[in-house]
Amino acid sequence: MIDTPTGEVTDTLAEDLGDTPVDPSTGLPLDAPIDTPIGTPIDTDGDTTDERAQPLVGHQALRALILTSPGVYHNYEQQTQDIGRGIVERANVRFDVSLAEPDRWRTTDFSLGYDVLIYNICMADNQDAALIANMRRQTEELGVPAVFIHCTMHSFRETDLWWPLLGLQSKAHEPLRPLRQIQDATHPILTGIPEDWVLPEDELYINLDFIGQRLLSTVGEDGEAHTTAWIAYHGLTPVFGTTLGHSEETLKNTAFHQLLANAVLFVTGNLTADGQPTPGMGPMGDGMDIFGNFSAPEGVKFLGREGKDCVYRKLAIAAAPCYLRCIVNPFEWGEETRACKAACDGDLPGPDELIQACMPTI
Repeated sequence: MIDTPTGEVTDTLAEDLGDTPVDPSTGLPLDAPIDTPIGTPIDTDGDTTDERAQPLVGHQALRALILTSPGVYHNYEQQTQDIGRGIVERANVRFDVSLAEPDRWRTTDFSLGYDVLIYNICMADNQDAALIANMRRQTEELGVPAVFIHCTMHSFRETDLWWPLLGLQSKAHEPLRPLRQIQDATHPILTGIPEDWVLPEDELYINLDFIGQRLLSTVGEDGEAHTTAWIAYHGLTPVFGTTLGHSEETLKNTAFHQLLANAVLFVTGNLTADGQPTPGMGPMGDGMDIFGNFSAPEGVKFLGREGKDCVYRKLAIAAAPCYLRCIVNPFEWGEETRACKAACDGDLPGPDELIQACMPTI
């Protein structure tokens, strides 16, 4: 079980410490407690309060925990920065980051002391029922609202255990293309979102099942409308989800930032009916540290751009011989060829293997 900070701080996130002196052995500010537990072990017979992250009072910033992955198909290091800064420009929020900590997520009440959980993970092949159950517990039983982004919806996709928390089930997506967003509701979360919003390049997730209030949708290649943003409830606890967020263009899109900021404010009860932050919950100015604690298992880092390049090289090397056998006529790419290619994809190295092979060593 991962109970304590490992001191793994990426160069990019470390820059947000500004001029604060940093202990090189922990990566934390010198005046920060280095023995503070990360997450609280589940103990139904005792007090599970996480003293590191107490609930806030007054107009202090909302506390958000970003759960994320090393990044095989997404540059999650850059995405963490883009999401954090995009939200902070519009709302009073500060972030801790939990990178690939399945033991913590499975065995602790990691949500305690946080106002909202932000999931930006990609764990498609994982089928760990205990992990899923404890992640669901944080919202369904402990009442901590959540925001789910993009590949979070394709995580645990070979089970039926995960998607009821999200409100939307999907197992596949269309190729990257421009996505025109249709506003399907009048809702405070859509305040500031253009009615003619078109993302230059993103993936449309094919909806298989849906239980929630649709906010945005896009018409798919099948002619059907597929939900791209929504609200769902677990009792009185709201969650927000969006399948958008694959490309760098989307992660830097100002309307996407507005959507996420509005969602964080709404699920925490800090967005007015006319879509404005409640008093004290608007942006608090530039020059403030927005990232606090960064935790990860020892040796685990973001793959970053170099790691992603490594992943693509290994996939290309593994796939090329099989793909070439599929293409009888390079000018004719029919159903038989597509079926052959799909069979090749089944033999490609999985995400865990790719992460292990391409994890930066420095």
